[in-house]
Amino acid sequence: MMVDDINALLENLKFLEEESVRVISSNMETNYQGFEAWAVGKIMAIEKPNKEAMYRVLRSLWLTKYEVNVVALTEEVIIVKFGYVEDRNRILNMMPWLFDNCLFAMLPFVKDKELETYEFNFSSFWLRIYNIPLEYMERQIDMDVGKAIGELVAIDWKDRNGGWTEVMRLKVKINVSNLLRRVVRLVGRNGVEMVYAIKFERLPAFCYYCGIIGHTTQKCKKKEEVSDSNNLGLQYGNWLWAPPMNPNQNRGIWRNGIEIASTQSIANDTNEESKSDTRE
Repeated sequence: MMVDDINALLENLKFLEEESVRVISSNMETNYQGFEAWAVGKIMAIEKPNKEAMYRVLRSLWLTKYEVNVVALTEEVIIVKFGYVEDRNRILNMMPWLFDNCLFAMLPFVKDKELETYEFNFSSFWLRIYNIPLEYMERQIDMDVGKAIGELVAIDWKDRNGGWTEVMRLKVKINVSNLLRRVVRLVGRNGVEMVYAIKFERLPAFCYYCGIIGHTTQKCKKKEEVSDSNNLGLQYGNWLWAPPMNPNQNRGIWRNGIEIASTQSIANDTNEESKSDTRE
């Protein structure tokens, strides 16, 4: 029975005296916040990891002010009950979150919103584009490139000292149900088209055959339809993963010029963003 059907049924009921008793929350802790601090999550993978292990690991990484409670609503959808809105916002800004190489997508909980209408397939990733000529390493071109790839959330184009970063680094919201974007085509001022490879930070498991996040090449159904499995002509590969930050590099200088570009961003928390690639 759907929500609308239940509401229609309730409108026609005559309530008994016992059914008229109201329940008032006894949680009087003034600093604790209710559903405004919740998030809705979904594991975006065909083969699900151990949920209890995932909950334990994520709680240990999040370092929240209040305890985080997790409630499974369905086999795939999970309510994450943060006790503090700022904690929830910070954790959402630090996405993507991975466990066992699976993407755990999260969105802000919205009162009265049906689970089927949450767009878990849209998730934000930091992308890097290498070997861009110096004359094109400028803010507006960063913005244009990001918007061409997906919904631009933020750009990281200057270091703490005001200098350019060595790569074009963008945070873009993409549809993980679509094929991964591998290149960006940039037309120079002279009209010449240049093609540059895209690399993803914290990219979850994906298929080298069909380019979709959520399953590996071994589990790809499209690959099974190919008669010659030894000659797949793979168009995707591990080169899409961005290399980790050099441990000898000065973290404070490397990337601290993050500029929020999307009004849809939960909060401007650049300090937390700058730590995003430390989560394993």
